[in-house]
Amino acid sequence: MNYFPTTKKEILKNLEDFSKNEILNYSSNRNYDLGIPHKNVSKLSPYIRRRFISEEEVMSIILKDNEINKIEKFIEEIFWRTYWRGWLETHPWIYNEYLKNNETKDLLKKTGIKCFDHWVDELLETGYLHNHARMWFASIWIFTLGYSWQSGAKFFENNLLDFCPASNTLGWRWVAGIQTIGKPYIARAENIRDFTKNRFYPKDQLNNTPNYSFENFSNGKASKFLEPKTIPFEDLTKVGLILNNNDLSLNKVLDKKGIKYNCCLWSTNNQNPIINNFQKLLYEDVCNNLNGVTLISDFETIFHWIQNKGIKNLILPYETVGNKIFSNRDFLNKLELLEVSYYFYLREWDQNAFPHCTRGFFNFKKMINELINHKNIFINAL
Repeated sequence: MNYFPTTKKEILKNLEDFSKNEILNYSSNRNYDLGIPHKNVSKLSPYIRRRFISEEEVMSIILKDNEINKIEKFIEEIFWRTYWRGWLETHPWIYNEYLKNNETKDLLKKTGIKCFDHWVDELLETGYLHNHARMWFASIWIFTLGYSWQSGAKFFENNLLDFCPASNTLGWRWVAGIQTIGKPYIARAENIRDFTKNRFYPKDQLNNTPNYSFENFSNGKASKFLEPKTIPFEDLTKVGLILNNNDLSLNKVLDKKGIKYNCCLWSTNNQNPIINNFQKLLYEDVCNNLNGVTLISDFETIFHWIQNKGIKNLILPYETVGNKIFSNRDFLNKLELLEVSYYFYLREWDQNAFPHCTRGFFNFKKMINELINHKNIFINAL
């Protein structure tokens, strides 16, 4: 059964149904892992991660049917992903440190912890886990099985449909107690029993008193978020647009601004066949709904496309920490040799939010209503 549709039409229909029938119960039901197909959550994360559907689009749909004060918890969850990306933008060394540890852990046999083994199988078979299950999973991985948080983050990176460098890395650090320093998340059997409604009860199987030390540990002081250069849309001619996994719907922004452009889509291959097939079907839907888009998977073909189309101004999605594709010197030098001006487009959603992501989420949370009410969010909602 396909739990994650890959056409925009189906996704929007599912979101509208969720908005009308489930979202009012989201706050009370969201923490329950009731198993596949996880009807109590929206399952939007694989699409928002790639902006196949944007946050603005989600907000414009759910607010047609609901009052903000009745769906605050759902809105907070939309903003959590934004917060993680913004926080990592102002603490990039955290991700660089993670990359230095390339430890991996292959799970070749069952652990005997029924819930954990089930979640391993579900992740490998579907590419998805309920968020609460991810927290329990990470805690058991680190504190009961004794594996490193970095190897766990890599395991999720290799298998999640919605893998996001910021959410994944910082989520694992949070469980380990080094994101919110000294406050690890400890999975407890009774909590798992209650929030899986007795599906699992790993009594006496979990380590609830792990040894950990956070003495002299620090995440460092946040750096200032530096916005990319402003794009002079009104002066642009001979425009090219490259869609990619950082933003598969950026063309809608240009359409709304009345910009004429040639478009290509950067297609990436993933070693995980579930993720790879999912992405390819998303790309197919983009191509089916955007006239004249060219599918490209290597730099040289991009340069040929630029020359053949006579492009002089190239727009690309902004690349956050961990999502670098085109912001490398060799690629940009080649554009300069071709006398092509390039711009990395930062969506207003991120532009408004990222400066407030330097501290903990609860400080950021105070800004959510202001960000929602910001005139650019809904005037430009897609």
